[in-house]
Amino acid sequence: MASSYLIDANVFVQAKNLHYRFDFCRGFWSWIEAGHVAGVLFSVDKVHAELVAGNKGDPARVWAESVTPGFFLEDAKDGNVMKHYSALMGWASSSGHYSTAAIAEFAAFKNADPFLISVAKEKGAVVVTHEKSDPLSKKRIPLPDAALAVGVQTITIFDLLSKHAASTFTFKP
Repeated sequence: MASSYLIDANVFVQAKNLHYRFDFCRGFWSWIEAGHVAGVLFSVDKVHAELVAGNKGDPARVWAESVTPGFFLEDAKDGNVMKHYSALMGWASSSGHYSTAAIAEFAAFKNADPFLISVAKEKGAVVVTHEKSDPLSKKRIPLPDAALAVGVQTITIFDLLSKHAASTFTFKP
């Protein structure tokens, strides 16, 4: 899965709430689907769970329930992914940097962040997120910092769009 990207839930939520609302920018969502068909854009089951936990009728929930099968990759059910997850949890708890509460929040089974990182590590993918690095944070483990600790790259959706979208939201490999 070289040159593939795993999209964080915050990208979908911010897109539907702000810049790429379904009612006036359907092209963004079509671009994601075209990127998936091209074998480049994906997310993970935990992100799917976050999206479908939204209110009934929420556009992101409706989209997540109807997106092409295979877009959301297995995470907790994949033994190889769970090996990376275990190593990531080991890093978080042994770093000596983060508070006990931060580690517990990061390790919460419903938290998609460590699963995105673990699937990306297994697949050689890049994580797409709006989260920013904050190496001084002790009360929260930022996704980019955890990813960096295990050799997984993160980028923003805007960087991904610059690389793989024409101005009309046509997907370009």
